[in-house]
Amino acid sequence: MSNLDVLFTIPIKLAELFEKNGPDHHEYDFILKIIDQISADEIEEFRAVMQPILNPGTIIGFSFTKPFGYNGDFFIIEKIYQRYVSPDVRYKKWDEFFHHFPAAIAVVNRKKLAIEILSNLHQNNNSNNTDVLILGSGPVTEVYEFHTENPHNHLVFDLVDLDKRAIAYAKAKNKNFLSGMSFHNVNVIRHVPEKSYDLIWSAGLFDYFRDKHFVYLLKKYYEYVKPGGEMIIGNFNVENPSRRIMEILGDWFLNHRSEDELMRFALQAGISKDDIEVIREPLGINLFLKVRKQ
Repeated sequence: MSNLDVLFTIPIKLAELFEKNGPDHHEYDFILKIIDQISADEIEEFRAVMQPILNPGTIIGFSFTKPFGYNGDFFIIEKIYQRYVSPDVRYKKWDEFFHHFPAAIAVVNRKKLAIEILSNLHQNNNSNNTDVLILGSGPVTEVYEFHTENPHNHLVFDLVDLDKRAIAYAKAKNKNFLSGMSFHNVNVIRHVPEKSYDLIWSAGLFDYFRDKHFVYLLKKYYEYVKPGGEMIIGNFNVENPSRRIMEILGDWFLNHRSEDELMRFALQAGISKDDIEVIREPLGINLFLKVRKQ
């Protein structure tokens, strides 16, 4: 008997969850245990069962259907940041379930970490112009919230994103702060900065790259870090308890990496061991390779 056959013999069936428009909090572990038991050859059958929510009306369905053509687009990241819940009664509970994922909580944590890093940079740097480059800038919510909390700051932002829709959204969101922001609609592989930066930040881009591209881009952009400056790159940890549900229901695949792998990439990029550090958000699901330039 397959795992999916077992699924329909247990007391709480998925059909019953759909009848009541999604799981309640005490049923979350039930769904996660089912997903942990699914074998590779059962994934498509399971997705067929879950089809009622695998549409853009839910956050997990938005990931699965990819209306913007790629995983982790600016809109889904913004929904995670804002803890968005659909007003549609058919999807509300499923969105609440999504925000329970440790990975979703970690994404919110990394936004908070970014704001903290920007605030520290503002407080500790007396320069009239402190330059920040953000690669894969997405909705630019961290910059918006930083500006809101620090309206008289001296940070100047260059923001790079390949998606024109992300840039349009970010400009509208940050309409009151655009004087200190420049947007670049270009692939980070092809982008050539015109200056150096006190901070280069990338929260959710590098875990879509293969190892060789990770090292190449780290080495490339490290050249544009000012002496005394830092480059900080986020990457999902191999220890991600939400990985299976992201991949099976969200069709959302990342290159998960360990702390040792990130350290090794920095060494391969020619950065001194003394200038390399790996930090974490509180859950430890998002790692951040932090390299300094002496």
